Amino acid sequence: MMKKVSREKASHQILAQLKQKIHDGSFPIGNKLPSETQLAEEFGVSRVPVREALGLLEISGIVSSRQGGRHIVENYSLLTKYEPLEIEIVSQEDVYALLEMREILEQEAAKLAAIRHTVADLALIEQALNNFKRTKKDKNLIGHEEDYQFHRAIMMASHNPFLLQILDNMHELYLGVLVFSLKKNLGNLKERERVIHEHESIFDAISQRDGQLAKQCMNQHLTNVKEKLNRLCPHHKD
Repeated sequence: MMKKVSREKASHQILAQLKQKIHDGSFPIGNKLPSETQLAEEFGVSRVPVREALGLLEISGIVSSRQGGRHIVENYSLLTKYEPLEIEIVSQEDVYALLEMREILEQEAAKLAAIRHTVADLALIEQALNNFKRTKKDKNLIGHEEDYQFHRAIMMASHNPFLLQILDNMHELYLGVLVFSLKKNLGNLKERERVIHEHESIFDAISQRDGQLAKQCMNQHLTNVKEKLNRLCPHHKD
């Protein structure tokens, strides 16, 4: 039974549910998925977000399309991991371009969030931060979803809907980069604590309504992400 989804970026919610049902065998490998019309009815949405979610599954190789618009579940290695798209699927140039965009957008978003946030906004950022901090207790937990929700909560607190829309539109790629980066911290408690400390510094600056400091803390965090990627992929040339 599918769960009804809210209107906010429904395609991402649909994608997550479809991945889970493929992963747990509800939609077995080699079988057809329900039609777009059937899925739209079950999720309680139009066919547009369903089509977007199916398109992302097809791009990742998890399903393939057939004549008549039906999709077949493929025997793809990512299914066994149930993770977002791996970084190898995109070029390193694309990853660096994404990081550059994050530097441009997220520094300003942090500054705006410090200036504009409401009590509810700050509570949401703090909750996301606490969820991310709890991932440290499980040495096998990557924490990419929790990290993403922290940055998304800051975007929401900026009260600029276009910034939030840009983030949501690159949701899968963003998560893929987080998986690649954060996975390298598994088993390295010191590195995980450093990343958490950076997130705490960003939150503290926002809570103090210090826009310039929030921007600086976000800049330092993203600079560290880029330097880490340089260490992991030393053959990249700027």
